Amino acid sequence: MQVTRQRIIDLLRKQGQATVEEMAQAVNLTSMAVRHHLNVLQADDLIMVAYTKRRQKPGRPVQVYSLTEKARKFYPQEYVQLTDMLMEEVLRRLGQEGVVDIFNSIAHRLAKEAPSPTENQSFEERLEQVVSFLQEKGFAVKWGIEDGHYVLYHHDCPYRNFAQRYHEVCILDKKVISTMLHVTPVRTSCIACNDEKCTYLLGKTGSETFPPARVALAN
Repeated sequence: MQVTRQRIIDLLRKQGQATVEEMAQAVNLTSMAVRHHLNVLQADDLIMVAYTKRRQKPGRPVQVYSLTEKARKFYPQEYVQLTDMLMEEVLRRLGQEGVVDIFNSIAHRLAKEAPSPTENQSFEERLEQVVSFLQEKGFAVKWGIEDGHYVLYHHDCPYRNFAQRYHEVCILDKKVISTMLHVTPVRTSCIACNDEKCTYLLGKTGSETFPPARVALAN
């Protein structure tokens, strides 16, 4: 981002609100020059007019600016620190088994949201539903075929950073895949383990109608 605009955004983040005159003084520019930058920032939906106030002397009302939610998302949030503390406390109180049980319960609730199969639905049609459902949940996912096996690829995960610290979160998508496809997915690569993507082996191709026979694959 252009340096002056970044300084304006930083100022609004620290102060909460500011007028054109206040921003002009802070960035050492004329009010006219600041208004040009404000117009660009408004067009990008990064700032907004919070309210206007009357001048104590004759003249146009003064506009007071603040950041939009879009701009606030550029700055680091404290969610990571909070979730780390929560997980540490849960682990301390319930242990590893308790944490796994919690994620299994969450995964079960998540899987219940998935659409039910339709009559005479093929396995590949059901796979498309799995992909759509997981995409709605924030996963960058697609399916393919490798060496006569159906494979599901996750190129990104909405819990990437969290999962790299707490692998238990990987129960979630695995449970959804298992429930929706009636198979036992085998994970052969994992983003949480610093692999490029998550890869799930789903079983051999050739099943015409869903649900197929349950595939028993080693974990």
